[in-house]
Amino acid sequence: MLIPKRPRVAAIGLNETEVASIAPLCGTLRAAESLDEFLAGYDWTETDIVVSGDLHSYRVHVDKRVNIMVVGPTSLYWSDQFSPPFGTRIQHYAKTNYENTERELTTTPHIPKPYAALADELSKVLGRAARPPTIIDTSRRDRAALIETTSGHPVALRIVLPPRSDSAEDEASTPIALLLPKAANLAAWFRAFLCEIHVSDPTRVPYAPPRLSQPADWYTPEEQSLADQISQIECEIERLTKERDQREAELTAEGERADQGIRRILWADGTELVDAAHQVLAEFGFKVRDMDATLSHGEPKREDLRLTREGVDDWEATVEVKGYPGGTKTNDSQQIRQHRERFVKEYSRLPDLTMWLANPHRRMDPSSRPAPDPNVHDVADAVGAVHVLATDLYRQWALVAMGSLQAETVV
Repeated sequence: MLIPKRPRVAAIGLNETEVASIAPLCGTLRAAESLDEFLAGYDWTETDIVVSGDLHSYRVHVDKRVNIMVVGPTSLYWSDQFSPPFGTRIQHYAKTNYENTERELTTTPHIPKPYAALADELSKVLGRAARPPTIIDTSRRDRAALIETTSGHPVALRIVLPPRSDSAEDEASTPIALLLPKAANLAAWFRAFLCEIHVSDPTRVPYAPPRLSQPADWYTPEEQSLADQISQIECEIERLTKERDQREAELTAEGERADQGIRRILWADGTELVDAAHQVLAEFGFKVRDMDATLSHGEPKREDLRLTREGVDDWEATVEVKGYPGGTKTNDSQQIRQHRERFVKEYSRLPDLTMWLANPHRRMDPSSRPAPDPNVHDVADAVGAVHVLATDLYRQWALVAMGSLQAETVV
């Protein structure tokens, strides 16, 4: 099974162009039109970063350790850890406010290095826009605005979300929320976001994002050679995947044929079980006769099957075939004794083999069926018979059919 590559990114509410712009920076990329659609198919534990174009009414719970980047309207809620003195959780929010009229924007001091140039450029873009930018209302006093209005309302905001437990280990990988206006360059900000998370939580972003947005345009000969090899491997993987899918479909179809054919011996009863046993024994090389077919009107019932061997004169075996929903019924031994006695009466000798072919617990999965009670073999011995399980006979047939066992050895 292929292990998903990191960072595992959920792209929610992005259009095709936006998804394509961040795809080269992602390990495993899973796109969905809405948050509900995404959560219907995936769990947060399979996600490192959420990138959204419009994350509405999203609640971060303490057991969901994901980094979040929103480019567009935001309605984000989360809880801090238990806080003294009463051990209650403090609810926080960050949501878009459309009522701002301030147009003058500044980037804040101490802005994290990956975002500095991007924030300057975004401030200029927003300042030239026809409408004032939206701002972000938040309950966090320790917010880290990247861009803000003259009166200090954040327009672009970075929030360190609460640690997921009280352990120092979890605190070291505290997730980050980056909330940006719609005008932000998605791919450029996502690259900067990855740079920060790579430093703060390298388990989620193991490698820093490449400097080049289109690396293939600037490959060295050595890089091109490796890229070509990777392409060949991916083509081979695709070919093998298609071939595997075809073989799996063929395996399913063949399994259905086997269930209707020779594998009936594992769960059939009555005439169907006798027919399946007939087929298996014939494939071992026995000459098999259905004794019911030889009966005259009113003649007492004989054993189910009679076996002879080509080239071995005067060798005959009687086979009684029984299916049981539970364990083998030992009182059936009396019927087998009667068949042996009739054989002796007709031929003045005992049959060379008397087989009691049983299919006990036939409604259970063959792999889960219990072994026969020891007294079953004792009862069979008492009437001169050998108790043989249908499951064992099928395994013998399969070994012969696969060439792992000679039919003569079975006979």
